[in-house]
Amino acid sequence: MSERTHCVVFDPTACAGCVECMKVCPTRAIRVRGGIAEGNRDRCIDCGACVEACPQRAVKVRTSRASDLKTFKYTVAMPSPTLYTQFGRDAHPARVHRALRAIGFDECCDVTWMCAMVGGATDAYLGEHRGPWPVITVACPAVVRLIQIRYHDLIPHLRRLETPRELAAKLCRRRLVARLGLRPEDIGIFYISPCPAIIHSITAPVGLGASYLDGAFSISELYGRLFKAMKADTSSEEDANISLVGLACAQAGGEIAAMRNVNTMSVSGLSEVVRVFDRIESGVYRDVDFIEAAICPDGCLGGELNVEGRFAARRNLRLISRRLRAEGTVSDEEVRRLMREHFFDQEQNIGARVVEPVRDLRQAVISRRERIGFRARLPGKNCGACGAPDCDGLAEDIQHGEANLTDCPFVRLAEYEPVPRPSIPPGPASRATPNDADGPPDETAGRNGEARVGFAPGRTGAALGVAGSRAAQKGSSP
Repeated sequence: MSERTHCVVFDPTACAGCVECMKVCPTRAIRVRGGIAEGNRDRCIDCGACVEACPQRAVKVRTSRASDLKTFKYTVAMPSPTLYTQFGRDAHPARVHRALRAIGFDECCDVTWMCAMVGGATDAYLGEHRGPWPVITVACPAVVRLIQIRYHDLIPHLRRLETPRELAAKLCRRRLVARLGLRPEDIGIFYISPCPAIIHSITAPVGLGASYLDGAFSISELYGRLFKAMKADTSSEEDANISLVGLACAQAGGEIAAMRNVNTMSVSGLSEVVRVFDRIESGVYRDVDFIEAAICPDGCLGGELNVEGRFAARRNLRLISRRLRAEGTVSDEEVRRLMREHFFDQEQNIGARVVEPVRDLRQAVISRRERIGFRARLPGKNCGACGAPDCDGLAEDIQHGEANLTDCPFVRLAEYEPVPRPSIPPGPASRATPNDADGPPDETAGRNGEARVGFAPGRTGAALGVAGSRAAQKGSSP
């Protein structure tokens, strides 16, 4: 197993083994072994679905520490556009920026203008693109990793432009080095994130050798301090130089709203994204130019690390946008200049994440037949009681030596099923009371006069099944 550092971690002391997290994982990365949930780092995409599903709060998100800020001479906060929607409808972005400086950051770097610029760059990219279609956004890192693991054929569809947050951090560092005379490594830029997938994209970026961001904090962990700082703020200044077009990128559909091309689609929510990607693999939507996809419902407004609910956040976004004055538009000439300089380009190719590398075709065929054989011996109920998400997952675990066939409770019950006893014919015996009936003490008469194994208090079904089986085989009391 590779040593990928994920920000989604499991707390074994809080886990109850309820399998709720396992059932929602889109890449089948979670197993429950010995009553404790654990994640497969090669399969995990840090989408955060398990964080929201866990009723015990045993799935946590690892973020930067406050002490990380002290390792830099100058610290910059880069708020996600979602952060502006978390403090009610009257919170101006300028107040949010002042609150970030009040809690310890030296400066704020806005990302909304870069969101608008990437919209223009995407239009230019689509004009030069020759297929395959549709082009799929890379703004949501969970979507990119889902494609890497589950939809290898869609990798060529990914847009080869970097995300706005990475581009904004790259440009911000350049300007601060020139303005302050500091070395690039003396400047720490931290993203304020609405979801774990973005945090993981900073510690383990895709399409980049190293992130231009130095860390990330969740919106929820800074919310209390920011709210207190905003209440104490007495300034009336409301000039944050925010792009309304870029601000809209906080919600689903905002990315395509920043584009001129209207032959686009927007899809959000894990189940809907999977449904659309399945159809793209089947050849549907080839007449669509661009698809904006987000794992979280309603886009980043539905992120697991937000405080405000996504419906209230969407209302706040609409009201805040109406209060902001227009700050102009992105210059097309500036976008074209940066395109010629390859400013927006990804630095590395995005490849598939192969969980099981195939080194020999013959061995792969044998392996597949072996897995099919294990799968044929399972009941196909996909209940998750074995600790795997479904019967296919258990067959895979058995093949890898990580599980046994008898981990399936239905297989165990079939092995220990009592020998059926013949029905008692109608007559006087059918009216006999349980005390008058012949047979072992553990048995009582059924409704139709048939003998059935009794369930003694405190004994499990499996144990009783074993006892009943042995009794029936020996013909004596257990």
